[in-house]
Amino acid sequence: MPLNIGAAWSKPIKLTETTTTASYVCPKLTLFPEEPAVYVFGREHGNKIAPIYIGKAVNLRQRIQQQFDSVKLMSRLKAAATGSRFLIYCVPTLKRGQKAGKVVKVMEDALIAHALAEGHELRQKQGTLRPNHTIKFTGNRMSEAIAGRFIRLRV
Repeated sequence: MPLNIGAAWSKPIKLTETTTTASYVCPKLTLFPEEPAVYVFGREHGNKIAPIYIGKAVNLRQRIQQQFDSVKLMSRLKAAATGSRFLIYCVPTLKRGQKAGKVVKVMEDALIAHALAEGHELRQKQGTLRPNHTIKFTGNRMSEAIAGRFIRLRV
């Protein structure tokens, strides 16, 4: 059965760089809800915004705390291209009968697929660069309506 998911994004939260192994801290961690959500660590450079890592959580506050304790992920965030770092999250409005785990999994998969289709490189799986395939199509307008000229998908 298809899910019709409603969800609301938070405002972006700027991350502060540190000199410790954690690399980044989030001063507003206690304000995060303890409910299901998807979240994006990203970077902003000029007027460009790029996701770096996309994740899901059944308890957002707990999961984000774990992510800030992940030296591997924080190192990857620091090593990504230039720009300020931010965190943004999206909380679904669960409808009767919807299971939180399934809803956030669908949302995470959709955000990852969209980011890859837009040409972004993601650091998934414990902060490592996620392998993906790139397909560049040539053709005509009718074929572009089916698949466009560029697709990136994860493996």
